[in-house]
Amino acid sequence: LAPALRAEDGAPKAALRFREGRPFRILQATDLHYIPPTGKDKRGQQVDDMLEKALSEDTPDLAIITGDCVTNGRMEEGWERLAGIFGRHNVPFAAVMGNHDHEGRHSRKAIVDFVAGLPGSLTQAGPSDVPGYGNYVLPILGPSGAAPRFALYCMDSRAYASETALKDVPGIGKYAWFAPAQVAWFRRQAAALREANGGEPVPGAAFFHIPLPEYDAAWAHGDRKAVGSKNEAVCCPKINSGMFYALVETRGILAAFCGHDHDNDYAARLNGVGLVYGRFTGGTNTYRHWENGVRLIDVAPDGRALRTRTHTLSGKYGPVAEYAL
Repeated sequence: LAPALRAEDGAPKAALRFREGRPFRILQATDLHYIPPTGKDKRGQQVDDMLEKALSEDTPDLAIITGDCVTNGRMEEGWERLAGIFGRHNVPFAAVMGNHDHEGRHSRKAIVDFVAGLPGSLTQAGPSDVPGYGNYVLPILGPSGAAPRFALYCMDSRAYASETALKDVPGIGKYAWFAPAQVAWFRRQAAALREANGGEPVPGAAFFHIPLPEYDAAWAHGDRKAVGSKNEAVCCPKINSGMFYALVETRGILAAFCGHDHDNDYAARLNGVGLVYGRFTGGTNTYRHWENGVRLIDVAPDGRALRTRTHTLSGKYGPVAEYAL
């Protein structure tokens, strides 16, 4: 198995592979704010219903949850129930943390360690010398052999500016940013994949929770007209630590996918890189002004292009956005 598909304890995880001549489909769920439905409290049922619908009808090869998943004290119960849903459909899943996940009784490290150990989970804690919990790469291999054809960069966009070393700086804003060491880690991963690929970039996509500052520019004056909806401000860090530049610099990242803003689901493009929101997947336990759903991402068989659109609980599909090298 490729090294990036090994857990921290060395135990092998299932390899992700393209099937011959078929796109690799990813289901992005985000901002579930999940409360397991029990007794009279059915607030999590809309999440269950949406996941069951998409897993049954859209048959993804992988699910990625981009943060704010189980945000109360019932962390173990919530994650075990979600893992069971994915397991019934034989779909592996991976997760990154949002800004609310650790606001219950568990630390971010404890949550990531727990999720990484669940059946079907490809989540990894990541290197201990890189800030955040859950910075890791999942390669998607070709139908045969061990050469990565596409790379999924899963990253912890951290939580609040007040938790950083710059918390006393005036005007620092509310949300944290990717630490410089995380940007350097991303560059190292992309460079290692490129070197192993004979000097050619391995195409890929990035997944994290809090949008980059460039999401706003992509909506306002990107390379092409955005599709989807922008119904609230882009709630991004006020500090720009250069992650978007690093994405562009690789010459291989097709798009980045985030969550965080429940009322945005647009797909835009800036400097050749897609900047895309997932569709809010949560139920009525937190703010929302529209129907919950998921985002589907189809990576072309050669890894050099992808198509994406949303799917809502009532069965509506959103407009398609396409990105290619």
